[in-house]
This record gives sequence, structure tokens and C-alpha cells, in this order.
Amino acid sequence: MSDESGKVSEEEYVLMDLDDVARHIDIPSDAPYTLSGLDTLNPILTIDGKIKLVGEYLETIGTCLAFSDKEVLAAENQTPHKTVEPVAKLHKILKFRLALLDNEDGETRATTL
Repeated sequence: MSDESGKVSEEEYVLMDLDDVARHIDIPSDAPYTLSGLDTLNPILTIDGKIKLVGEYLETIGTCLAFSDKEVLAAENQTPHKTVEPVAKLHKILKFRLALLDNEDGETRATTL
């Protein structure tokens, strides 16, 4: 992909892993969120202005693929079915944990659940 100045920019997809957190708290599917510090070692995800999570990048072993599915309308005598299409290759996973409150140094740390 190239921008207006003609420079080629590379897109990178990252899987956001919230499994460890979702076991302990309920995250509404429609809650607004803010993701900051993607270029740091520990990005911060704030959900609904109340839940603060700290992320850590993990490299995938091999290539992780992301897919989307679409329901295909069927003719009158057929059953509807879904098609699956590849969306992206993922090389990183961003695993999140609940954050502790900021310490005296203003640093946010992850909890161990």
C-alpha cells in the first residue's frame, strides 16, 4: 500500500488475545475502547473508560491466518451456507492482562491471573 507521498507502507495485523481477561471479567461486545502505545513493548487497552489492560507481544510459531465468513443466500431448494475467505497473515499476538493501578513512578504493570 502506498500513501500520498508515494512511500510504500506495510500493513501489519496483530491478534488481540483477551482470553485470560475474559475469564475473570465481563467485557460488553459494544463497549468503546482505546488502544494506545502500539509501538511500545506493553500497549495499553482501556475498555469503556473503566477496564485497563496491559498487553505483551508474543511471536507466533509459523504463520497464523485470519479469516472472515459470509453467509451466502441460497436458492429456494438449497440450504444457506457460509463462505470463508482469508483476510490476513498474523505474525504477532498481543496478549492482554488486567493492569494494576499505576505505581509511584507512573508505570502501569500487568497482574498475573
